Amino acid sequence: MPTTDHLPSPYGDRPANAGPPPVLTEQLTLLFRAHAGPLVRVAVLLTGDEGLAEEVVQDAFMGLHRRWQRQGPPDSPPAYLRTSVVNGCRSALRRRKLASLAGIEHRIHETSAEAVVLLQEEHAAVFTAMRDLSRRQREVLVLRFYLDLGDPEIAITLGVSRSTVSSTISRALAALGARLEGVQ
Repeated sequence: MPTTDHLPSPYGDRPANAGPPPVLTEQLTLLFRAHAGPLVRVAVLLTGDEGLAEEVVQDAFMGLHRRWQRQGPPDSPPAYLRTSVVNGCRSALRRRKLASLAGIEHRIHETSAEAVVLLQEEHAAVFTAMRDLSRRQREVLVLRFYLDLGDPEIAITLGVSRSTVSSTISRALAALGARLEGVQ
């Protein structure tokens, strides 16, 4: 029976069952501490559900970990995570829509301090108006104004052109302004 003893281990000299190398664990821990909170808040804004947002961000970090072990680090781990979170939110919202069409209702539990803060009186109107925007409009506004990303970074994250980002931001701000004007 052939053996795989001659194949190089992705863990170097460490046995495969010893877990990830300490350097990888340390790098991922630093990335998590720096980016998990803002990414969860972005996902909350995109999905409207903190529990779901936390799951999406956790999945993004797990995907980064798997990718890092197989292929090494991506060129920009934060950009990889942002793209993963936006795509994860899209998938989650698609699943929620399908569940709704099948008659399975989803209740959003907004009991955490962060969700309460987002829905305080001064933010409630903006949050509601954001829900009325298209998915792409919400995404570009959150990435621009919450994460302070420029057009090139947003374009890479969403997989669209820079001109699409610019025009979408312009239209989204106009639509948001019109909705908020009607509220006051």
